[in-house]
Amino acid sequence: MSYFKRDRFSGIAPAVAPRLLSEDRAQTAQNIDFESGKLVAIKDDSTAGSLTTSTRSSIFFYEYQSSSSAWLQWTADVDVVRGPIPDDEHDRFYYTGDGFPKMSRYDIAISGQVYPAASYRLGVPAPTSAPTVSISGTADTSLTPNDVSYVYTFVTAYGEEGPPSAPSTVTQMTDGQTATLSLPNYGGSLGSINFGTGALKRIYRSNTGSTNTQFQLVKEINYSDTSEPDDLAANALGEILPSGTWIGPPDDQTSLYPSGPLQGLIALAQGVFAGFSGKRFCLSEPFMPHAWPIDYRITTEDEIVAIASTANGVAALTDGQPYFITGTDPSAMTAVRIDLRQACVNKNSVVDMGDYVLYAAPDGLCAIQSATGQVVTRGLISVAQWNTDFYPTLIKAFRYEGTYVAFWTSGSSHGGWVFDPRSEQTSISTLSSSAQVKGGYTNPKTGELYLIVGSIIKKFRGGTSNKTLTWKTKKYVTSSPITMAWFSIDADTYPVGAKIYADGALIAHYYITKTSTNFVQTSYDSVGNVVSTTTLRGSAVMRVIATLAQEWEVEVYGTDVNEFCLAQTMDEIRAT
Repeated sequence: MSYFKRDRFSGIAPAVAPRLLSEDRAQTAQNIDFESGKLVAIKDDSTAGSLTTSTRSSIFFYEYQSSSSAWLQWTADVDVVRGPIPDDEHDRFYYTGDGFPKMSRYDIAISGQVYPAASYRLGVPAPTSAPTVSISGTADTSLTPNDVSYVYTFVTAYGEEGPPSAPSTVTQMTDGQTATLSLPNYGGSLGSINFGTGALKRIYRSNTGSTNTQFQLVKEINYSDTSEPDDLAANALGEILPSGTWIGPPDDQTSLYPSGPLQGLIALAQGVFAGFSGKRFCLSEPFMPHAWPIDYRITTEDEIVAIASTANGVAALTDGQPYFITGTDPSAMTAVRIDLRQACVNKNSVVDMGDYVLYAAPDGLCAIQSATGQVVTRGLISVAQWNTDFYPTLIKAFRYEGTYVAFWTSGSSHGGWVFDPRSEQTSISTLSSSAQVKGGYTNPKTGELYLIVGSIIKKFRGGTSNKTLTWKTKKYVTSSPITMAWFSIDADTYPVGAKIYADGALIAHYYITKTSTNFVQTSYDSVGNVVSTTTLRGSAVMRVIATLAQEWEVEVYGTDVNEFCLAQTMDEIRAT
């Protein structure tokens, strides 16, 4: 006698022939959460907010001033990072992807109807000309004159200091004399620099006569002031110039950055930000997101497509081989090429999973952990299936409760799939979708995933009702043709449905509902017409129409399924 029982379930492995699948693998697995081991349908999505237009492709849940929150939204593919300063009273945030890199904070971002309402260019330029100096007063002949030179810097209204000007011509002065400085305002054409009320100029002076020496603070003045006297004694000079290398990140100055502005902004440990432009991997000064020294940049052999934080470093995914970049200080980071010849084919496929990073490559879904990498879908999905059925170049992928969730749109078709590594046996399943997912956001505090669908923000699996799950077994092949006479199914929630296939033909279709005392079985023919309705007493056990076949398959659908069994005799059903 033969019977086929399933009470443990896993996902699909389309690379494996249906008859060679392991017992718990499926030919079809859709809208299923496999965490419990049984079949559980995922929840529907719920509405969590609205957007001003249906063209948005990036959102960010912005919490500010302790108790307020708002959805930030962009049409561009934007990466957003909160400011690195703990308990920042201004709730600063920084972002790339929308033209030149930008920063904003709650008092200018939250106004009007669309957030962020305003922003400023990230980075502070150096003055475009050196200060000029004229000395007045009588030199003290009892003192040795000092050879002095001046530089000055711009400081934004938010306190961000930029790199210094070129030094002035060296001149001599003694204590008691006055140097009058001419300090021009910024003469470049870069817009959106925060030189409004509160912006400053800081003046620094050298005493050694060398333009390569350290400069010390003389004073700070209003940004609008273009002339200032200095009669400070040499021994009263202040702190050493801190911003000698603090240039801004790559921006829209094509003569300097032909690969374009900084992209892919992420936050690392110790207040450091990272991003990239072309083959340049860039790092900021700790807790200084406006300062991106050239010495902190690393050049890769291939164009960087995306970056993501991983255990002890950063994975830089390129259009060639990936890199692992590590170090304890941005001034001493090193890059090693990972021995995995798998390019990243889609920036939006890259997901930080915690200790490792997943991304779409030509041969499958790849994982990078520290300096090692592998194709994690190898053996489950063939290369041809991956590129045809899983849409690696089109997906928008996100992290949700330890799983990798991807959505795709191709023409008028929409769909999705889930890579679930939480159990010993990795599960892959598909998602039904009737609309395009243009972007999304995973809240790091709650783990909740929010999706952009048209002009609506949907909370993934946030609804109260369930989707319909579908799970189809492997092909059970017997040594010779047999007849299966009985089928049973058990679930915590009804109704559930089941279809039985013999040698590829549908021979039975049951739909089981439950009353307070009985089960009710509705049978359908192969085109969906009702054949009969029967009351079942005690349990959901059904007789199968006599069919002689060698290949047997069962497909179940509904909200949840604990187990089912297809058997030749009632005794086998009872025994299971």
